[in-house]
Order: sequence, then C-alpha cells, then structure tokens
Amino acid sequence: MGKKLNNSLDYVIETFSDTFLKIMISRLESQANLIYELTAPVITITDQLGLLPIIGEIDTNRTKHILESTLKQVADLHLSTLIIDLSGVIMIDTMVAQRLFQMVEALKLLGTKTVISGIRPEVALTSVQLGIDFTALETSANLRTLIAKYI
Repeated sequence: MGKKLNNSLDYVIETFSDTFLKIMISRLESQANLIYELTAPVITITDQLGLLPIIGEIDTNRTKHILESTLKQVADLHLSTLIIDLSGVIMIDTMVAQRLFQMVEALKLLGTKTVISGIRPEVALTSVQLGIDFTALETSANLRTLIAKYI
C-alpha cells in the first residue's frame, strides 16, 4: 500500500513539475519574442520617411530579427526612405555590418532608400580597423540634420 501511494505521489509531482516547466518556458519564449519585436520599431516621420533607431548591443540573433522585422515593417508602411540611426550602438563587428548591408540591399529591392545616421566615433574606428566600407551608403553625423533634409 505504501509503495503504491509513493509511486502515485511521485507521478503527480513529476507531472506537475513537467507541466509547470513547459508553461514557464512558453512564457519566457513569449516575453523574449515581445522584447525582440520592440527592439526594432520603424517609426514613421512622414508618409514616405521612416526611422529605425537601433540601441544597445547587436549580436547575430538580434541582427537577424532586425533584418526580418524591418523589411516587413517598411513594406507594410510603403516607405521610400528609411533612416537607420546607430547613435545608440556602441560596438559593431563584421557579421553585424554584413547583415546591415544585406538589409540595405533588400530595402533597395523594395524601392526604399537607406540612410545611416549617428555612427559613433568608436564604431567608426572599429569599422575602419575591420575593413568595413560604409562609402556606398549615404551617412550623416546626426539625426536632426538628416530629418531636416528630408522633411
């Protein structure tokens, strides 16, 4: 009798723990997806002009999400020009730069011109040291000047 009760309690505890773990993992994945969605908002300035502010550290996974999310948002908004503001980015590596250039090329295919603003001195220096060439892109020192140009 004691053995049956012990086995039954073990089963209940194991089932409860397994279900609880699945619920928690699902909740954490939902929260992570929400955070990723909020990290790449395309803000409309005018009907034709949008702004993508990128803030914080950019790794390969985040860059992939930014690429996919930005393309969808720009297509949905029918923007002719997108400003990518990098003033909140402290470091950039070759993989991130490559993804950024892929996004610019994909946006060209959608008919959207891309302009980069706010490249920090540290990012500029690292980019030059890594051999990353931004000369094919239109750049601007600050966002205020760039927005005034396009409005």
